[in-house]
Amino acid sequence: MKESTTTLAAILTKAMQLERDGHAFYLEAAEQTQSEAGRNMYLSLARDELQHLQILDEAYRSWLGEGVWPSAEDLALEGGRRWPVFPPPGQAAESVTPRTGELDALRQGIASEEASITLYQQGLETAPTPEARKLYQYLVEQEEGHRTILEGEYDYLTNTGFWFDLREFDLEAMS
Repeated sequence: MKESTTTLAAILTKAMQLERDGHAFYLEAAEQTQSEAGRNMYLSLARDELQHLQILDEAYRSWLGEGVWPSAEDLALEGGRRWPVFPPPGQAAESVTPRTGELDALRQGIASEEASITLYQQGLETAPTPEARKLYQYLVEQEEGHRTILEGEYDYLTNTGFWFDLREFDLEAMS
């Protein structure tokens, strides 16, 4: 196996594990949160992570099995494809427990999304084909969106005065 193929296989393998971990984490966070809106947010993120896992798995099988990177259309990057949710691995329960506060879960989620972004940016830099670059760019954008959602929720819950980077109120205008 060529070095570039070995590097790509390592990135894809790690990426699939990150998506599995993210899926399990968000399912557990949804189960533990008291807020219905928070639960729905986590369930939506879990579905997205599962979709990303499926896309990565298809790319991995195609590239390493057939030596062909699948097209963006084959991977349905813009098709909104969804797959059934599988039960979370046992280790997810260790990350988010009833003692884990919602802010802790949000911080863990933000850190996980940032790790995913970093990994997908590495994939983007080493992508062997234009189609591979499209996949990694898509995943970077998806994970950046997840991070934005989590940061917005964190800002809202901590009453920082910002919600999705928009100032909710101006202290100077109040004086």
